[in-house]
Amino acid sequence: MMVRLAPIEIFSLMINFLLGSAIVVGWNFETKQDVWITILLSLGFGVGVFYFYLMLHSIGKWGNLIQLLELGFGRWISKILGFIYSLYFIYIAGRVLKDFSFFVSQVLFHNIPFVIISITLLLVVTYSCYLGIEATARSSVILCAFTGGFIFILMAVGYLSPYFEFSNLTPILRTNWKHILSSVFPTGMTFPYGELIVFTMLFPCVNDKKSLRKYGWISVCTTGMLLLLAGEMILGLLSSETVNMYVFPFVKALELTSVLEFLPHMEIFAVVLNLIGGFVKISIFMYGGLMILANIFPKTKQNQRIMVTSVLTFLFTFTLSKNIIQHLFIGLKIVPLYLHIPLQFIIPCILVMCLLIKKYIVKSYKCLNKFFIRITYIFSTTYQDSPQPKL
Repeated sequence: MMVRLAPIEIFSLMINFLLGSAIVVGWNFETKQDVWITILLSLGFGVGVFYFYLMLHSIGKWGNLIQLLELGFGRWISKILGFIYSLYFIYIAGRVLKDFSFFVSQVLFHNIPFVIISITLLLVVTYSCYLGIEATARSSVILCAFTGGFIFILMAVGYLSPYFEFSNLTPILRTNWKHILSSVFPTGMTFPYGELIVFTMLFPCVNDKKSLRKYGWISVCTTGMLLLLAGEMILGLLSSETVNMYVFPFVKALELTSVLEFLPHMEIFAVVLNLIGGFVKISIFMYGGLMILANIFPKTKQNQRIMVTSVLTFLFTFTLSKNIIQHLFIGLKIVPLYLHIPLQFIIPCILVMCLLIKKYIVKSYKCLNKFFIRITYIFSTTYQDSPQPKL
């Protein structure tokens, strides 16, 4: 059955997906007071990445990623690359699940085993994949409203907190541009904006492509501006000298806020935000991997694919890093360079070139074919109209 998504559903999915774990664990304050420049530059690249993926679909007649790979590289190469992308999506799902599990175990439930937290969320995501992306998309519209409301409350309380100091946001423009660009590339480009590569499995499902082209950038910009406001709030509350001391600076900043002295522990809202974003992000990555597996192995049953994907996600969560420091180092230093860059940009760029070359060759062949047909027609009519010799 063909999946159909409304523009509002895909936009809400993109907002929740891009916020995901970025608003809680995705901070890089190496540029200190000039972090706003890093966020804005990353946002600009993010809008470009979004339209690059749309261009890929336009050239490939709006097929999903595995169909585009087959159109550009052929059947067997596309199966190999598709399997790699499937493992990549499932691996990132496992990483996000580990982000959520580390966060909850250190902030909310100190005595609950890490495994219990991971399995609980994974069961919910698995059930979501069983229901299909339409159910997740409809839920995301409602969850997006909650996300916006929570972030608005947290921003208002944070900026109005007596611990917030505007002097912590200055001086600006003191960071070397080389240092700023090194913060943008590759980490700022690939996380979270480059992860939109998984939406190449969902963009063809949108029933109004014009709205997607016209208004899709708003979701990316909304996410970028929310991250910008959150980053400035964190700096104003913690200062650039101490912000890098915390694994979860967003939560630490919220610990310094309260509502009228009677509602402390505002960091509980950060847990809710991470829960919403983590649920949507893991669901989309797992569903993207499932869709590719369904194309590569069409004879397998859906329940079997869901079971395999869930088990792989669980294994990736526990096998590739032992603690939060190692997990963040791998996620922010190794994965962007050796996984994100090749799979988010290099292969899609090669794919675009192959599709353009094939499109040009087919177009040239059709033009030449029409030209020869026309020439043949002219010569045939000229021969018929010429006087025949008498016998």
